Amino acid sequence: MTSSPSALDALLSTLRVDGNVATAHIDDGWMQGRTAYGGISSAVALAGTMALHPTEAPLRYAQISFVGPVSGDCAVQTRVLRQSKSSLFIDASVTSDAGFGTAAVFAFSPDRQSHLDHNRLAIPDAPAPATLQPVPEHKARPSFTRHFDMRPTTGPRFNWKSDVGEYLTWVRFVEEPACHPAVALLAMGDALPPAAMALFTEFGPISSMNWTVNMLTAKPETEDGWWLLSAKTGFARNGLSVQDMMLWNRAGEPVLHGSQAIAIYA
Repeated sequence: MTSSPSALDALLSTLRVDGNVATAHIDDGWMQGRTAYGGISSAVALAGTMALHPTEAPLRYAQISFVGPVSGDCAVQTRVLRQSKSSLFIDASVTSDAGFGTAAVFAFSPDRQSHLDHNRLAIPDAPAPATLQPVPEHKARPSFTRHFDMRPTTGPRFNWKSDVGEYLTWVRFVEEPACHPAVALLAMGDALPPAAMALFTEFGPISSMNWTVNMLTAKPETEDGWWLLSAKTGFARNGLSVQDMMLWNRAGEPVLHGSQAIAIYA
């Protein structure tokens, strides 16, 4: 008996290549307010780029700007910025009926021999995901989060009021996708609320402005689908917050490092 595709694989099954344009459809289940969740528009941009420019080199870097809303039928257009013996840089854009939505630059490069072997990105102490409670259902919960099993280390609910702007949460897909692991990690890596929301004393809208991603391994993999995600802000003022982001696998190995700027309307 063949199992049904995951929600992410179902979305990616709509991807089509027509000449130098890739198209896909983002359904309402991936929405966050009036726009698609930033992780899924990033994943669509990467999937479209990889369909238009097949390469065996792994993704190493992504710089993504969330310019405007994205939803429904989308088009991914690309431009090769540079291709050398060791690296491929591609500019990609995602547009939909709402207009220009997401701008991205992706860099692909294989492993290189190096005498350096240094890692201070140790995984923080965190209880095993099986010992933690999932995020409860709530009317304010964005649609896209229902595609993820999220286990906050602070308890069954996110700690909305705190003098430390930080979230640390185990996350896995409710339905494990079979797509390229880099596409899956972009779809998941921005799943946490902005860390500045842990500092809120009153609720207000937020909007991700950008997302820089550095992939720390050519072969991201984990056990039982679980990844530990961290978002931490050290500055929030004048309606702007900046945050550092990390993702570790179940074995404690760092897999993704990121940073982000958030617009805050509260």
